[in-house]
Amino acid sequence: MTISTIMRLALRFMFPSKPEAAIADKTSSNKSPAKKSVFAAMICVAFSVIPLIVVLVFSDSMIKGMTDRIVELSSFHLQSIQYKAQTDIFGNIESLKEQAAELEKLDGVEAAYIERTGMALAAGKKERSGASVRAVEPKLFAENASFKDLFEVKSGALAFEGERSAVIGSALAEKTGLAVGDTLHLITMRNLPNGKVVPKTAAFTVSGIVSSGYQELDALWVFVPLEAGFEFLASNVSRVFIGIKTKDAFSKNLYAVQNECQKIAGKGYGVYTWQELNRSTYETFNTTKTMLLFIMFLIVLVASVNVSSALIMLTMEKRKEIAILKAIGASPKEIRLTFVLTGFFTGLGGVIIGLPLGILCAIKSNEIISFFEKIVNIFAYLGYTVSHVGAGAAAEGFISVRLLDPEFYLTNIPIAVPFAEIFAIAAVTLLLSTVVSLIPAYKAANEKPLESLRKI
Repeated sequence: MTISTIMRLALRFMFPSKPEAAIADKTSSNKSPAKKSVFAAMICVAFSVIPLIVVLVFSDSMIKGMTDRIVELSSFHLQSIQYKAQTDIFGNIESLKEQAAELEKLDGVEAAYIERTGMALAAGKKERSGASVRAVEPKLFAENASFKDLFEVKSGALAFEGERSAVIGSALAEKTGLAVGDTLHLITMRNLPNGKVVPKTAAFTVSGIVSSGYQELDALWVFVPLEAGFEFLASNVSRVFIGIKTKDAFSKNLYAVQNECQKIAGKGYGVYTWQELNRSTYETFNTTKTMLLFIMFLIVLVASVNVSSALIMLTMEKRKEIAILKAIGASPKEIRLTFVLTGFFTGLGGVIIGLPLGILCAIKSNEIISFFEKIVNIFAYLGYTVSHVGAGAAAEGFISVRLLDPEFYLTNIPIAVPFAEIFAIAAVTLLLSTVVSLIPAYKAANEKPLESLRKI
């Protein structure tokens, strides 16, 4: 038999025509247990592919969204960290500006920004909270496209209105009860010449409230003007660096640019990539993604086993056809290939059904999560109301359920579909469906025509 004949035979085994099925078992083809089993296996493959694609796209998009905000808004692509700050504040700033200007001349470097960052206690109208104070140049907000794209201005402006103004994260503003125009008090520590540690305070007027969409960052950040930050933050509670933005944070040439920056920075500085600065965070993201995909892969594996079971039933039902094919000259190899192709087509049907549905569900992940949140909250509210009948003010005490707590996840996930990885999922699914078909294929090939015909 030719390959095309074998393919047509495999498809005929999967979807027999009614007249043939009636001749074979005097019943309608729709009542064939093997056909139903093959169709069920195909649906199982489809429904196993859907969650795998959703998890892949969702986790990839979540990790990319978080990574973009950490890399573009926090650590930059590279950091030239000053090991020991000079005592002369303005002299130190001038030397840093000179170094930043030299770095910007390098091929592959788009911009360099001076920053001093340290921890402080932020006090507002409601309560106090720990804060990461970032003393930055005003041009960071005006020139850096990432700050414009990834920051959403909730109130005020993403700019400093004066020497003592501050831009704060929305989560920090909510916690401290601050609004635009309010006074933010920052409290840190400094060492006296005699070694005594005393508190140091400074007041800033809130000029803007912004959100990156990632509360873990929004709950900490306080941006203040560079000179004010250098005066306020002591060297023992802060560090000074130049944030370097390259053309591509994920480029293979990043390490080459790092080496060139180190040559300009000199001995008093260490230049580090964003991977080195955020190694633990990035490894946690990738480990979580790998574990989720492994669990979803097990579902695909179980669905593939269903394909093998369905083909075993098909082999038993098609004994007469197999015997006739062997009697007229079909070789065991051709019979074996027929059933392997049947398994392949079953997996292919599942992929064709599951792939577009999986991509559609992944693209609509934000809407699906929002919908389920509403459903869960309706039932949660009803349960809360019933349990508080007669207590009064039930609605005021109810706390909405969040399926993805924005304190740890992005409030809105920027969905990006990795087509290369989805293609890999489709290929692995087809490979599994083909491999598990080998056992029933060998069983069918080893059937003896005379014995099969006697049993029928």
